[in-house]
Amino acid sequence: MAYIDGRAEAVAEASDEALLALGDDAGFERLVRRYERRLFNYARRVLGNSADAEDVVQETFLRVYGHRHRFRAGAAFRPWVYRIATNVCRDVLRKKKRRPTVSLDAGRGADGESAGLGERMASGGPDPAAAAVGSETAARLAAAVEALPLKQRSVFVMARYDGLPYAEIAKALKVPVGTVKSRMNTAVNALMAAVGEERT
Repeated sequence: MAYIDGRAEAVAEASDEALLALGDDAGFERLVRRYERRLFNYARRVLGNSADAEDVVQETFLRVYGHRHRFRAGAAFRPWVYRIATNVCRDVLRKKKRRPTVSLDAGRGADGESAGLGERMASGGPDPAAAAVGSETAARLAAAVEALPLKQRSVFVMARYDGLPYAEIAKALKVPVGTVKSRMNTAVNALMAAVGEERT
């Protein structure tokens, strides 16, 4: 809870302008929470990808914080923050004209239109907490795969990540199919044990 003009008023209930006028971290953090999602969606639509949109949001709030003393009393905060975000987007687009890039998060939606990570998140996809849990599990699994002996790791990677059938793996490694199955079974058991131990 922050205090505005000496009265105990919840930061959550304060106007944008009052939060900026506070000049403290609590007020600024509340402004960030209020605007980060909508500015992200705005920038993503302008720029076409989530990575650039995240950069725009960060740069926008850095500029808001750095120029907060220039904010005119009586002015509205929302148009001001959107103007800053628009200027940052413009800067990004200028840089892209000089150095074109391809979005790594672009995909195709059901309608054939581009649907990046930001689009999927904004449209009801997995929430960030679920994504974080998935990332942690993926990181643990990757570490466990790297810890496997080479014979088991090579079978697991070929089968699981490259989608090779056991017969092809057997040919690639010059071992019987039964050996491939055995190594795969051993690898899976080791991975399950490793990931299970990390969770406890």
